[in-house]
Amino acid sequence: MKSVIVGTAGHIDHGKTALVKALTGIDADRLGEEKRRGITIDIGFATVKSPRPMAAGSASASSTSRP
Repeated sequence: MKSVIVGTAGHIDHGKTALVKALTGIDADRLGEEKRRGITIDIGFATVKSPRPMAAGSASASSTSRP
């Protein structure tokens, strides 16, 4: 089985953790202080299975940048 690692990067409070939760169902904010302050302090990880297998070499990506 092939694995793909996807990362997020950006400024504080731009929705990176919310995106991870929406895609995987996993809340990467696991520390009590993160919950109280509403910000991510320590790096979090989540895994998800693809809804369908990807053929070798068929991966594609798109990105949108907003100011």
